Amino acid sequence: MPQYLTSALHLNLQSTSRDGRYKADTPSLCAIAFFFILLAPSWASARALEGPADGNAATPVAVTTDAALPDTPPAPAEAQPKSFASSLGTAIKTIGEDELHIIKSPFSVNALKWDALVIGSTAILIANDESVAHQVSPGWHDTSINISNAGVYGLGAAAGGIFVTGLITHDDHAIDTGIRSAEASVDSVILYAAMKAILARQRPYYGTGEGKFFSGNWTAGSFPSGHATLAWTLASVMAHEYPNWPVRLLAYGVATAVSTTRVTGGVHFPSDVFAGSVIGFGVGTYVSHKDRQQLMVPRAQNRMKRVENAVLAHVAIQ
Repeated sequence: MPQYLTSALHLNLQSTSRDGRYKADTPSLCAIAFFFILLAPSWASARALEGPADGNAATPVAVTTDAALPDTPPAPAEAQPKSFASSLGTAIKTIGEDELHIIKSPFSVNALKWDALVIGSTAILIANDESVAHQVSPGWHDTSINISNAGVYGLGAAAGGIFVTGLITHDDHAIDTGIRSAEASVDSVILYAAMKAILARQRPYYGTGEGKFFSGNWTAGSFPSGHATLAWTLASVMAHEYPNWPVRLLAYGVATAVSTTRVTGGVHFPSDVFAGSVIGFGVGTYVSHKDRQQLMVPRAQNRMKRVENAVLAHVAIQ
């Protein structure tokens, strides 16, 4: 079982009040679930590495020869559990390597056509963002925000539940799914938080609602949507780990609902949620497959598999 990712992820998702001002939410169910997802692997590993109890120690076998064997090699030392500091260092190194791969991926030659498609689609959406924002009824705001929050919380709870269930039932695949969900979430949070601070886009409800970039609104930027990024990250990991249509429809359906309701909630523009969805899907796909062999399937496979493999080739830079 992987022994990384022991740092705690604390996501303080934000919602918007009707008068357009931010208010901080209480710690979400996602944050609590991921706290245990991140720490439990180290606890479990430490327990597995503990030496046998004194009462269960094996009885030494008596030597029947007349003379003792000379230069008997010493018994190997018992494996010691990793310290918290060592595990934390491994987690930080893993996340750093992930971020480096993800940042490098758009600059590969094979990714150019996907870069053009994403940038072109984002540009078209940005050009129409303001008109779409003006068509959103204020009466939709509260309900939409509640739906988007519930969707993210639900996906986080599902990932945490899969992990805990794996610990209880000793299901390595479920444990690995929970750990990958946590790793991908940390990767996504770092990425979208940095983009928000750098691009500093205005929210739809701010000023004239034009969504200007580099407006100085770096503490609560609009681009990309954090809710959409995190929802698609979690949905992508679970859909790739359990690749059957019921799971995919449910996971991606919830992620789509989260993205849509961030727009109808009046807190994001369409381009914000599109960019967040692309980032989340890409990060989730990368983390799900980064250390696995034979990732590509023949071209005869269905179109959905081809799209997933193309995204994977886009982000899996070695």
